[in-house]
Amino acid sequence: MPCFPIARHVLLAASFAAAGHAAATGLQVAPTSLSLAASQSADGIWLSNTGSGPLHAQVRVYAWTQEAAADQLEPSHGLAISPPMLELAPGARQLVRVIRVGAPPSGHEAAYRVIVDELPIDEPGKPAGADATPGDTASKGALKFVLRYSIPVFVAPSGAAALAPQLGAALHQGGAKPVLEATNTGNMHAQLGNLVFVDAAGKRSELVPGLLGYVLPGQTMRWPIDAPAGVLAPGGSLQSRINGEASERILAPVDPAR
Repeated sequence: MPCFPIARHVLLAASFAAAGHAAATGLQVAPTSLSLAASQSADGIWLSNTGSGPLHAQVRVYAWTQEAAADQLEPSHGLAISPPMLELAPGARQLVRVIRVGAPPSGHEAAYRVIVDELPIDEPGKPAGADATPGDTASKGALKFVLRYSIPVFVAPSGAAALAPQLGAALHQGGAKPVLEATNTGNMHAQLGNLVFVDAAGKRSELVPGLLGYVLPGQTMRWPIDAPAGVLAPGGSLQSRINGEASERILAPVDPAR
């Protein structure tokens, strides 16, 4: 099966909402991520219509992997969605069940993306096309999306005593932009957010106020960092909140040799 890279706007659409809700005119989705324990076979996502007219939505599931420091989506039958298509009247709310198919993974957690698309209505009561893949753009004769949410879903492995990311990171400053490289050798994903630089004197400089990205188990990711000239001084460190922790932890020291 072909793989589809995840566009950055798709990744961020519903991955880092502070209150756990992704709000928009019309379609609302909550929660914005799911984690299934090994003993848990299903969970749910609520879709709500806060608009003044009816809406149609399509819900699909993709296996989420990372390859060559890039996110990839591939159609998957590891999770089932019920219902996959729905119509919501104004003010209506419906639970969409996300169901694990088969046994839980082994070794480390499995990652998926549930893609929720609000579909335009070309004719009264009839949604426009419903079989396109993530990344389709609006054009005549092609599927046109009104709104899209991408919901991370993590399924815990069986037999794991504890789940935790194990991050190693380094900052590389040889190119046009500094690049943060992070490797996760743990059995759980790492969500990196609120990236800051703390210099040797303790002064903080915010570099990324929200979500930086994810590192899935066994993978390495790289992100170019926009930092004003002279900010990333030797002797300081890059710090980030991992998986929503209350405070930042040190990711990588800034080494003049790198």
